[in-house]
Amino acid sequence: MELSNEQISIIDYVKQGYSNLEIAGKLGYSPDTIKKKLCKIYKIFNVRGRIALVNHLIKQSK
Repeated sequence: MELSNEQISIIDYVKQGYSNLEIAGKLGYSPDTIKKKLCKIYKIFNVRGRIALVNHLIKQSK
């Protein structure tokens, strides 16, 4: 599964606990755009939400 650099950045910010508003500010998007981009990331990993995404990534790294 290939992730774009932008998707990787968003995931890194989520792992650090940043909100959509904070991520939007860092990447120069609106919070709604970040929400849409996160929904696409959730579909890629077949998870529902931030916590499930982070838990999935932790399990993959073990």
